[in-house]
Amino acid sequence: MKSIISRMTIIVVMMFTITVSNAQKAVELTYNLNVGDKYEFNTELNQDISFDANGQTMTLEQVMSFQMGTEVNSITDGLIMQDLKFEKVSMNQKIFGMELNYNSEDESTWTGMGAQIADQFNKIIGLSINFGMDNKGSIEQIDLSKVKGVDDLTNNLTSGSNYALYPEGKIKVGESWEKNIKPLKGSEMKVFIKYTLLKITKKQVVISLDGTLSGNVVDGTEVKLDGVTEGELIVDINTGMLVNSTMDIDLTIEIEQQGMKIPANIISTSTTTVVKK
Repeated sequence: MKSIISRMTIIVVMMFTITVSNAQKAVELTYNLNVGDKYEFNTELNQDISFDANGQTMTLEQVMSFQMGTEVNSITDGLIMQDLKFEKVSMNQKIFGMELNYNSEDESTWTGMGAQIADQFNKIIGLSINFGMDNKGSIEQIDLSKVKGVDDLTNNLTSGSNYALYPEGKIKVGESWEKNIKPLKGSEMKVFIKYTLLKITKKQVVISLDGTLSGNVVDGTEVKLDGVTEGELIVDINTGMLVNSTMDIDLTIEIEQQGMKIPANIISTSTTTVVKK
């Protein structure tokens, strides 16, 4: 049971891994970053996971928070190289009247019921991952050599929606563009996203997103996954960086483990805020 819950937690985490328009009629969105730029990402995730086991329907309530930091260390031929560090993770989950708490900064939560979660997340806390993206947000390379043994989890966490994917050329309010996102390694999950520019202000743009999720293998586990996502992003018009976002995800999953098929439904809401350090 703990293994099943752990897998579902990773699946949701990886997916995670928008006042009035002014006279500006069109804008070209790009990432305009400089060497030495530092950003802090804080994400709050609230989700309910319902699944069938031994003829019973159970619901796991989960609240998680993540803090990550990034720093631009070089920009060469349009490739923006950054170091990403996982700084803090905490989680509270409840099921059948039982409660589990994990906090990467509190060792007393690393044993007992929290041991399995601690084993997953403690391996990446404080470690840096080097990755490169172009000025439209497409991740072109990622170096997981410092985190061998947990590369599936770290790759999934860096394949979310912290960096929107921008179109070529200028866009106007009401125009949309579409992107397909696929994790670089260790997963067959596919994400299709349709972005729409909602508003342009002097300092920010507001973008909505609607998407679909599908997959057959996630984190090395065979699953049947289908879902939808929608949300809103507020982006800094000068740097292209996310300021804050909200996202809702509704997933239907069927995990096969030890010859058993376990159906589940995950409904989650996440909020992310980003600040320049």
